Amino acid sequence: MTIATITKMKPWPRPGIPEQTPAGGEAAAGRESSPNRASANRRVEPMQSTERILFLIDNLRPGGAQKALLAICRALPEHGVTPAVWRLGGTSEIEKDFERAGAPVLGGCRCGLRGLAQPLALMRYIRREKVALMQTLLFHSDVTGRIVGRLARRHGRPVIVSSARATNLRNRWWQFALQRATAPLSDAFTAVSVRTLDFAARREGLRRDRATVIPNGIDVSEWETPGDGTAFRAELGIAEDAFVVGTLGRLHEQKGHAHLLEAAAIVARRLPDAVFLIAGYGPLREKLEAQSRALGVASRARFLGYRSDAARVLAALDVFVLPSLWEGMSNAVLEAMAAGKPVIATAVDGNVEQVSDGDTGLLVPPADAGALANAILRLADDHVLAASMGRRGRERVAREFSLERMIAAHVELYERLLRRSR
Repeated sequence: MTIATITKMKPWPRPGIPEQTPAGGEAAAGRESSPNRASANRRVEPMQSTERILFLIDNLRPGGAQKALLAICRALPEHGVTPAVWRLGGTSEIEKDFERAGAPVLGGCRCGLRGLAQPLALMRYIRREKVALMQTLLFHSDVTGRIVGRLARRHGRPVIVSSARATNLRNRWWQFALQRATAPLSDAFTAVSVRTLDFAARREGLRRDRATVIPNGIDVSEWETPGDGTAFRAELGIAEDAFVVGTLGRLHEQKGHAHLLEAAAIVARRLPDAVFLIAGYGPLREKLEAQSRALGVASRARFLGYRSDAARVLAALDVFVLPSLWEGMSNAVLEAMAAGKPVIATAVDGNVEQVSDGDTGLLVPPADAGALANAILRLADDHVLAASMGRRGRERVAREFSLERMIAAHVELYERLLRRSR
């Protein structure tokens, strides 16, 4: 079927809420029906309407949801869409990337009376600007957006789309309760992986008959020319012939960095020249640095902080590792595969749908430092296998996880929902 898109709209006015100054920085639901599957390799044609789309997100700090949203906002103008983003809370330098992409950023008051007034301002804004569709990302935005969107609704608008982006195993009971209580207010759901959808249906009240699985996608062309890994190694004082293992992601319990450090200690006994690059920011940095010292790997575990030049980091790696305890669908895994790196990931959630065990990488049990270390050593001992995994990974990303495919699936969903609401 032909996909409609939205014609370009005039710039979005900003609401009457001051912005926060930018700073650096988961068989109760049953199986009513199978989730819709995102269409693949369809060309998106310009839409023939003047609908407004608003994305509501908890914050604009570096993270997977923010990265995926930025990719969508960058691509939609090519299809005649001028998106806008409303953040409920904090921000970082990446807010400027949204502005440069032509997506004005609204909201941002998260404390005091102003924070309490934000839902009212959001409701007024939706009504005044006649927002036709609002997609919510992350917990607070899902709950707030469902309630506010329903209160603001006039003549079936705005259509409310909620996003299941991770298996939120560590959420509190009250968070699950709020998700289940407000889920019926959503007209549709997107999920980044089948396993994420299954979890959200069991624990968060997601309706399978209203759900569409849309995996993350990346612009593969950005990774066609590899960065200068040798130069980056030199900047960090790493020998050209060292075996370099690396990961990208928030320094958060979810990402399992503690188990990577334990694996590093095991690997170091066999590979004294091994180096581990850990790129990302988060609340656990000091704790992880202390752990690296206690394990005796502080000299080989390099904490790089948040990096906007992920291509350079990946170019310096021999192997990419994602030791997550739970996950949705990792953009970092897709980027590493696109960069031609073999991937070792834990066999959880979306990782299983991204990494083909033994073909594009290796899957290991979560929280198992021994298994992780053995996988690293296996690829260190077999450079031919590692190279072939990297090559096949790059081919798979281009075939199954392209940005074009992700955008086409989102726009098709939006058009179908808007057509139904007219």
